[in-house]
Amino acid sequence: MIMNKHFINALAVITAGSFGLSASILPPQARSQETNQSCEIGLLNSKNRIEQGRDITVTIDIIDGSEKYPDYPNGRPTIIFLFIDFPGSYGYRGYDSGGSVDDAVSVMESPVFQRAIASEIINSCNSVGAVTFVLKGQPPWATTTGLMRDGSIQNFECLLPDELPD
Repeated sequence: MIMNKHFINALAVITAGSFGLSASILPPQARSQETNQSCEIGLLNSKNRIEQGRDITVTIDIIDGSEKYPDYPNGRPTIIFLFIDFPGSYGYRGYDSGGSVDDAVSVMESPVFQRAIASEIINSCNSVGAVTFVLKGQPPWATTTGLMRDGSIQNFECLLPDELPD
């Protein structure tokens, strides 16, 4: 598996606390930036919601997106990456429909579901401005949902260079 050096595999550790369940899903480097328990629980809940009833696995990675996302909302430069993997995903274009392929594609083709997941994460994590859903495969497929200037959470639109406003 080839990993971009900017990505860190998330660590999912669940421990029982005196007041219930405490989830630690942030990688070690991110824990110092964001140790908020509600964020950790929001990430774990989101991961579980995506995987529930589907034959897929979600891996969470976290980056400082301030360079790639220059107009990020004030104090929210963090981008959460949700990598969606399924059995045989190394070439999903050639697979017959059905099973885990359909499970993964259903997540990628549902902007309403993505907005609900991103909203939970953004509302739980005070430094997160965007959530990117990535379907592992050839070619990879990614969509991003994030916090807008007006405070709403919307799916980002992908524009080609000639479509950018002047």
